[in-house]
Parts: sequence; structure tokens; C-alpha cells
Amino acid sequence: MELSQIAMKNFPMSGRSAIVPIRQAEGMQNDLWLSKEGAAVEMPWKQALVLEGRCFQVQVGALITGIASGSATVPELAEPECIISVPTGTVIMPYRINCTCNADTLATDNSLESIIIGWDRGKVYDGTGTHTTEVAYNLRGDNPRSTNCTCTSAHTDDITSIPVILTELCRKDVHIDVTSAVALGQITIDLLYEPQAAPFIVGPAMLVIMWGGTSPLTGFAQVEWAEFSKSELGIV
Repeated sequence: MELSQIAMKNFPMSGRSAIVPIRQAEGMQNDLWLSKEGAAVEMPWKQALVLEGRCFQVQVGALITGIASGSATVPELAEPECIISVPTGTVIMPYRINCTCNADTLATDNSLESIIIGWDRGKVYDGTGTHTTEVAYNLRGDNPRSTNCTCTSAHTDDITSIPVILTELCRKDVHIDVTSAVALGQITIDLLYEPQAAPFIVGPAMLVIMWGGTSPLTGFAQVEWAEFSKSELGIV
């Protein structure tokens, strides 16, 4: 096979100088994104999505006040600690979820404490049950767009649209085995979900976070995702 080189000297390159990118529909032509100085813009994909105004964060728990396990102590689908409900026509890509939970005292020997992040692939949250409505803040400070998702936390009685977790995205289980059974002391459980290949959750769907175990847990979470319409991704 014969190979030849093409000299690029004096080959003009044009594009569009701008602070933020312009997203085109699937299959449409787009211009090269240039800085104001004329250099091709290259940045990590997450930072580009933040700059475009497509990324949101929900905070579960605030400052020193955490969210307690919903149903007595154990994680329960009917009383999750957080729901991001994705409506029909919307797609989210969760790229970072950080959970930190504390158990003040362990009730018994052989305690099992868990944090679970899952995905109901077939329905949205119907708004039932006692809960706290959370605000999803755009990670670009001028708030160029709002989320289409419904975000809730601290579910303390059963919801009607109980999630069915067909896809468990991440979990952490801590098994405590001690000789002294009662009032052992404090433990902290951390779970950081930063997938190499982030899922695209297509609505109707729910992203669900739960924690709890043999002893009650009080926790905090920061949930971050990028958001699109189905049409923007070329999804029929």
C-alpha cells in the first residue's frame, strides 16, 4: 500500500469564536469551536457541559442536618432518601453522586450498613408520601436553563410509585463485627459514584438513593447530572 503525506502549510482553518459551545441536532453540520484568540477549544467533556448550562446539582441534607434512614433503620424502596424523577422526553446522565452517612452508635454486633444507588427504568415518581422537595441548581451561575426533573428527599412514609430497581448503579456495604454489642461508637460510610461510562437515563424513569441498615444512618448526598431532551440526542 502506498502512503503519501499532504502538507498543511497555509491551509486555512475557520470556526466560530465563542465563550460557550452551540449544540446542533443529530446529523447536522457544526462549526469548529474556537476561543476568542482563535485557538481550537479543548476541555474535559464535563466542563464543556457545565459551560453549556446543562449540568445540575441537588443537595440532600444541609450543612449539619442530615437525612435519616426513611423506614426505621433499613434501606427501603418505598421510602428512599432521594429521588430524581425523569419525565418522558428528558434524558439525564448522572456523572457524580457523593454520599456520606454516619451511624452514631451501633445497636448490635454484626451490624450491616448500606448505601445503594439504583435506577427504575420504567416510571416517574407520582408525588405521594411525605417528603422534602429539593431544588436542582444549574452549575452555571447565571441559570441558563432549568431542570425538567422532579427532585425529592427524606421520604418518611410509603410512596405509591415504589421504584423497581432493575439497574443497581453502585452500592457500599459495611459489615461491623465486634465483641462489644452495644454503643460501640461512631462510624462513617462514604460512597462516591463517578462512572467511567456514565449511563443515560431516559424518561420515564427514576434515579433512587437509599441508605440504612441494622442501625439507623443519617446522611448527606450531592447528586450531579447533565440533562438533555430526547430530540437533542437523536433518541426516538
